[in-house]
Amino acid sequence: MSKFKKTFTLKQHTPMIHFQSDQSGATLRATELKPKFDRFLLEQVEDIPFKKNANGHKSLDYKVKIINKQNSISTPKAYVNNKKERDKTAYQAPYFADAHKSILARDNIEIEFFSFNSQIRDAISKYIDSFLIYENFGTRQNKGFGSFLRADIKDNEIKKILSDHQNPVFLLDKYSDYKDAFKKIDTFYKKLKMGINKPYQKSLLFKYICSTYNIGWEKKFIKNNFPEVIHGDHQPIVCQNDQEFRYIRAVLGLAEHNEFRPSGRKKQVRIKSKNNIERFKSPITFKVFNKKIYLLFDNSYEKILNKEFDFSLNGTTKSIKTPNKFDLYKFLKFVETNENLISEVR
Repeated sequence: MSKFKKTFTLKQHTPMIHFQSDQSGATLRATELKPKFDRFLLEQVEDIPFKKNANGHKSLDYKVKIINKQNSISTPKAYVNNKKERDKTAYQAPYFADAHKSILARDNIEIEFFSFNSQIRDAISKYIDSFLIYENFGTRQNKGFGSFLRADIKDNEIKKILSDHQNPVFLLDKYSDYKDAFKKIDTFYKKLKMGINKPYQKSLLFKYICSTYNIGWEKKFIKNNFPEVIHGDHQPIVCQNDQEFRYIRAVLGLAEHNEFRPSGRKKQVRIKSKNNIERFKSPITFKVFNKKIYLLFDNSYEKILNKEFDFSLNGTTKSIKTPNKFDLYKFLKFVETNENLISEVR
């Protein structure tokens, strides 16, 4: 083996939503992995040598080759699986409807890194496990899709890496197979962000913001300003006769619109940033491997605080800001203490 090459064997733990899922051997893509690994290494290694492209983006001088020796198992896309489907890998994740299918490697895959720079090779060897444990790949990666780990990594190594994460890590639950994991993630995230209708449960984010800051959420703001979306007898949740409203769900990821169906007719309240914020993904990432579901989070939500958004329907526009204060760790501890849904990994 060349001294300029580093080779690792990876195990895929959850399906990856892949735009080339119909192609033989489709797997993790170097074009996605390398830019993410570059950013990770640049954050971890202070003096690692890099180069800049014409756009000023930093990159590291190494090449990546990913080898899937066996064909992948292709799983049907969401909402098209029929009841007669016998493929046990097929699971209709109820919270996504992407146009492409997902893949799951039948066997382990190999990943090769090639670089003439010894400092870069050493950094790759040192941080490959941390990178894979903290990151997922493909579409819907925040929800646990596209989880890969080095095949022979030891449990004590995983525990050490989780303890070294920039923020505390939480354990959501154990799972029997990845279908079970996705269902648990879906149910938990709905309870966290928007609440559940049957049986009715208030959003945990609403409960936390209300009890901590006495601020109402955007759902009541929408119904106050756009009464045509109201349907049924259920009244918007009230936070202690709240007078101030904030776009609180934005701290867990932006939506392009809120949809309502009064009298069976679809109405969409469009949402647009006044600060040119087009995308903001959830700061929470679920990692699924070795029969456990972990919840990791970053501090990106701080960038969305106290930002103004326009909510529009039928030519009427009203503005509302996101919370000016929020602490995601304290919120998750609130969930742990009051709902017993997660536990901090220590």
